[in-house]
Amino acid sequence: MVKAVIFDFDGTLADSSPGIFATAIHTMRTLGFQEEYSAQQLRRFVGPPLRDCFSVAFGLEESLLDKAVEIYRAEYHREGMYRMSLYPGMRETLERLREMGYLIGAASNKGEQTLLACLGNLGAADLFDSIHGSSRSARLTKGDIITLVLKDLGLRPCEAVMVGDTENDRIGAEEAGVGFIGVSYGFGYTKHKGSADSPEDIIRILEEEKMIEKIETKSAPAAIGPYSQAVKANGMVFASGQIPIDPATGNVIDGSAAEQAEQVFRNIKEVLKAAGTDISKVVKATVFLKSMDDFASVNEVYAKAFEASPVLPARSAVQVGKLPKDVKVEIEVIALA
Repeated sequence: MVKAVIFDFDGTLADSSPGIFATAIHTMRTLGFQEEYSAQQLRRFVGPPLRDCFSVAFGLEESLLDKAVEIYRAEYHREGMYRMSLYPGMRETLERLREMGYLIGAASNKGEQTLLACLGNLGAADLFDSIHGSSRSARLTKGDIITLVLKDLGLRPCEAVMVGDTENDRIGAEEAGVGFIGVSYGFGYTKHKGSADSPEDIIRILEEEKMIEKIETKSAPAAIGPYSQAVKANGMVFASGQIPIDPATGNVIDGSAAEQAEQVFRNIKEVLKAAGTDISKVVKATVFLKSMDDFASVNEVYAKAFEASPVLPARSAVQVGKLPKDVKVEIEVIALA
């Protein structure tokens, strides 16, 4: 379940392009470069860390990057940071998200003190539960910064989504393991299916994604193919089949079918826990056996697993020709959320 929405700053929360572009041009002029820069070049200046911006957007040589950053920061603090505004509807969107119970974070490649000052100047700092930017003492990726926000909020990656306007934001979200919503009104993304065309559109996308939610936990074996450990939809949890893998080692446990079934149920319980439910809410179970000769011993483990259930789930038990990793048993369940 998504509990937090983490926002990029430039091009997502605020239209800071007037100050950024003017400061970038001032920096290049100060360094002695007088050529004109296209809108496309200037748009590429937004997203990556500041040193990279000068390299990516203007092709500035390595020996001048530190000087460029120094000039840029001084000018930006003098004037550039005051030439920005929240996108229309953004304040109302942030307030609405808070009313809906979401935690709000900001993760930006801006220097952290600059980011705090910008949000303060915009009168929006109090709308955020966590604010993190880049550090002069450590070269942080966007993924690193998102992870710092998650740590502040006490959340797992699967419980947050990143909202951003550039490929750097998408890559950072992927690196941190959080979901991603691209916005088409910012600097980097063009309009595409699934993008937010306005701040208000972010809420619509979050509400739509609530209908089908991916469940993920490190306490159970990771999905090793194109599937999810479980999916929550319309008040139900549909869990993928679990086999007797120890999530701590990633290896199949040795032992009898009954011993393997015990590990299977440990994994099932962890997946259900991550989905906010438990084994007593299971309404349907399917047991796959390598050999029906193991049914009786597995059935004993099965009965013990569901001994606290007020109503025993419906069940199917079938023998199959072969199971993944040649295990003796696999079980999948459907539960109430």
